[in-house]
Amino acid sequence: MSPISFTQQGIVTQYELAKILIITSNGVLEVYLPLTDDDRRDMEIHIRGKFARSVALQVKSTTHLAHEFKAYHLSMFFSVPKDKLISHPNFWYYFGYFDMNAMAYKDPVFIVPSEEVHKHAAPHLDGDRWTFNFSASLDPASQDHWVPWRTATHEVGLRVLDIFGAEKVSRGSSPLPAEMAGLDGIVLVGQSKPTALRQRRDL
Repeated sequence: MSPISFTQQGIVTQYELAKILIITSNGVLEVYLPLTDDDRRDMEIHIRGKFARSVALQVKSTTHLAHEFKAYHLSMFFSVPKDKLISHPNFWYYFGYFDMNAMAYKDPVFIVPSEEVHKHAAPHLDGDRWTFNFSASLDPASQDHWVPWRTATHEVGLRVLDIFGAEKVSRGSSPLPAEMAGLDGIVLVGQSKPTALRQRRDL
């Protein structure tokens, strides 16, 4: 059992991720934590000086690793009200194990498109709520579904910059879903699986 409450864990881990995003992008990424998260956006990120472009992250953390198999697993169960479930290229999940002794996230962490999570993290509709169970092997040799979105903490900023780099905005782009139509600063970003991280230190 964690010695801190779930609310305290949420605050600590979100601010830790904000620090990581800023430092590992050399300050290129700006991070905002909404005062309310009715839209399930724990943080919004944009490239410094480019206010019209942003990506929303839902942060999922745990202080415990499952060890039911040979390798450790990052396993998190969560639920979402049916009317709040949004699958969109602008909306991503961050999954990470927070080591209470080291007071930091441990490698690897996972930055996954919302559509992939909603399709492949054991989705189940229970009444008016969707339930999900994200379970990813931490074995370096793993070939499970979540490997393409695995990253080291020191590359998190570059990974998010890679998402912005895959941005595709055109007249033929799909319109925003009704749930996100009223959000400021949202544009469509690419949904392709991560490519090799590009060095963006000179931005």
